Amino acid sequence: MLKANAFTKVACPAAIVAGLAWALWLWPAHFLWLYPAAGALFIWFHWSGEKEVKYIFLFLVTAAGFSLPKLVPGGDSFLGMAAAMVEVLCLWLLFFALARAESLRRAAGEKLAAGEAEAAVRIGNLTDELARYRLHQESTLARIRDKGALAASVQDIGAASTPDEIKERLENLLKKYFPGAAIELHSGAPRDFADTWVAERKIPLLVRNSEADSRFPRGFFGAGQRSMMALPLHLFGALVGFVRACAQEPDRFKAEDLRGAELFCALAGVSMENIYLFEKVRELAIKDGLTGLYTHRAFQTRLEEEILRAARARTPFALIMADIDHFKSYNDTFGHQAGDAVLKVVAEVLAGGVREVDFTARYGGEEFALIITGAGKAQAAAAAENLRLALAGRAFSFGGRDARVTASFGVAEFPSEGAVSSQLVRAADERLFRAKEAGRNRVVYE
Repeated sequence: MLKANAFTKVACPAAIVAGLAWALWLWPAHFLWLYPAAGALFIWFHWSGEKEVKYIFLFLVTAAGFSLPKLVPGGDSFLGMAAAMVEVLCLWLLFFALARAESLRRAAGEKLAAGEAEAAVRIGNLTDELARYRLHQESTLARIRDKGALAASVQDIGAASTPDEIKERLENLLKKYFPGAAIELHSGAPRDFADTWVAERKIPLLVRNSEADSRFPRGFFGAGQRSMMALPLHLFGALVGFVRACAQEPDRFKAEDLRGAELFCALAGVSMENIYLFEKVRELAIKDGLTGLYTHRAFQTRLEEEILRAARARTPFALIMADIDHFKSYNDTFGHQAGDAVLKVVAEVLAGGVREVDFTARYGGEEFALIITGAGKAQAAAAAENLRLALAGRAFSFGGRDARVTASFGVAEFPSEGAVSSQLVRAADERLFRAKEAGRNRVVYE
């Protein structure tokens, strides 16, 4: 193809020159027509792109303009010479006009090419910017979705009311976010090397490919487990359990997956801490801080509930009021710490000497109240006698001095001796007073 183009560039101009020479040989008197024909050829050369031939042909035609008038009969006249020179001059003007047009066209083309290149660069920059914007948009939308999912997860886990419910919701949440993966939660001590690794380092573990992970022996995680996440569950900074996610395919979990799962575990831990603190506050509100028994307010609530229950079931229950004998003397003789120790021991004896269905409370000061469920007065009096004997048999030592602690008891029965709480408490309290009047360390139920 290149050889053919080169041949064409040489052959065509040569044929044109040969044709002009043949025409001059046939009609030499018409040599002035050579220049208009040469002008037409210049225009053709200009549009065809034959630059080198154009220069050569201009030289030849100029030389012919000086020589032909002398060779042609009558051509060397002044008029013939002038006409030839004018036509040569016009031919040069045409040449320079075409060259100028070519230069302007080339400059315009270069300017257009530069503009196109600049536009291409700008288009490339805009394309890159658009790609970055779309990537940023997708990332922003993903973050918005993640934040929405996180908010929903916080609300879902936070709505749980028990630690077991929190664990169940955490497991369901992880199964939702890692479909197809095996999710497992367990409490207590580490069960295998992976749990031990997490417990010792106190950080989560991510295994992308178990067969390529040099930290663990090949096949350690069992058949079909190629990728894994293991995370600790903390409660008030203490390790209380582990969360594990396993998948059959390698590279199933990435670093962002581990961060998400770690965040969910932290939310579950905070929710369990909140439940524990709520129960603790609730317990402190209804239990005495010194003895661990229920408070006077809790006792009143339970007494009203027991009255309603016993009235519906038409069954009796008994109320025991107890008071430590000569309690003030322990404080005066051995100090208030000794008095606190007596209160704790008495509370331990009373709470441990009744059934789990019964209710024991610190009524106030050194006085205690017991609700004996489903029992008559005689049965409750027998229970009170056992408590009195157990307390009297306990040995105390304050400052190296041995001491004994006794208590007095008063027993009343619902509904025969009080149909409402105030009547029942008054009846039991009156018998407690009679026990003290009779010498203390005794049970009065009549």
